[in-house]
Amino acid sequence: MECIEILDSDEEAAKAAEQESDDEVEIVGGAPAPDSQDSEVQILDDAADLSEGAQAKLLKSLLAEKQQLAQQVASLQKKTSNDKRTKRPVYWRRDGDGKRLPDDAGVDEKLLVELTPGSDEYESVAARLQSRGLPDANIASIKRCINDHLWAPYAARREAMARRSTQSDEDRVWRSDVLPGVLNEAENPVCLPDANPCRERYLFHGAAPSTIDCILDENVDFRLSQITGAMGACAYFADQSSYSDQYCRMPDHSALVRHRHAGTAARPQDALKMLVCRVLLGECGRGQPGLRRPPAIGGSGRLNDSVSNNPDTVDDCASQGSMYGVFDNAQVYPEYVIEYKRDYGGGGGGRFAAALAGLPPSLLAGIPGMPAAVPRRAPKPPRARKPAAKKPAKKRATTKRKSPRKKSDDA
Repeated sequence: MECIEILDSDEEAAKAAEQESDDEVEIVGGAPAPDSQDSEVQILDDAADLSEGAQAKLLKSLLAEKQQLAQQVASLQKKTSNDKRTKRPVYWRRDGDGKRLPDDAGVDEKLLVELTPGSDEYESVAARLQSRGLPDANIASIKRCINDHLWAPYAARREAMARRSTQSDEDRVWRSDVLPGVLNEAENPVCLPDANPCRERYLFHGAAPSTIDCILDENVDFRLSQITGAMGACAYFADQSSYSDQYCRMPDHSALVRHRHAGTAARPQDALKMLVCRVLLGECGRGQPGLRRPPAIGGSGRLNDSVSNNPDTVDDCASQGSMYGVFDNAQVYPEYVIEYKRDYGGGGGGRFAAALAGLPPSLLAGIPGMPAAVPRRAPKPPRARKPAAKKPAKKRATTKRKSPRKKSDDA
């Protein structure tokens, strides 16, 4: 059969159809319709037998079929994308008030969802902050971060660690993706291997407010850590909010490479920001200064997934006083950001101000952003004392030596 000539555009096809409007051509495919059994179906072996109007209508039907196929492909792609997004935590589908969020929320750019005080999600995060070292924290807001650019590598890393640990490729339902906030750890304080093979935990991370904003966009960057740190050049996390609070007052990370105090530090009355992150600890080894990667597991060549000052607490979600470090950004997802202020009970900053007052003014002057040191008053010159009356010097008792008698010549 010869190919049918295709017109250049839909407009030409429409014009040709108008010119041949007198021709009645019915294009059918397959078996005749039940109501048109009397109609005759003609099979043309030569395309030239079709009039221009029939060709235009055929082209029109082909274009409509092409458009329908394109819609079906787009629908399948959207369904596949939705299937991928269903792997995100279930409670991410709702905002702080419980309203449904759009399906594409957080896909192209991050979305910060402010939680409503009194909700289970809000209260679980707030209780974690205040019960682990900061009872005097006045929380201004708690926001949930939805960022697919950070979640996709984290979820992939979590699945890979689970398959390695369980030797199974079956899909897993993560309890932490079902219960909002940190309720999962509250109900299951022990990371059981069968329920949590990756040892996924919620840990605190403190940094300057400007650095926190960058982390929500690009995740943590362990390359900014110093190799002389307590556990090497890794990203540090703590199970106590009081420990991370110290780092919330430090200058931003851009200044930490060469001079620790080159940035701007927070003042006692400034608002601070702290992260509550999901961290995949997996196999945990002991950290030490000088590490650029996790140490090996025993005598094997496989490396640990993380390090800690107390590796034995990696399974205990209620641990206290432990630090953890990871050398892979894909093992971290910053899920919650807490904005707060410290209530020191008045007195102009309490312990922090008292500590600053004890520092020498020369040191405070060299730290930009720190409260100015109160200049000390010059000490008063001592009063001039009247010279005391001189006592007469005591006479020294002198004894004259008796000269020996000379012997006379007569004796």
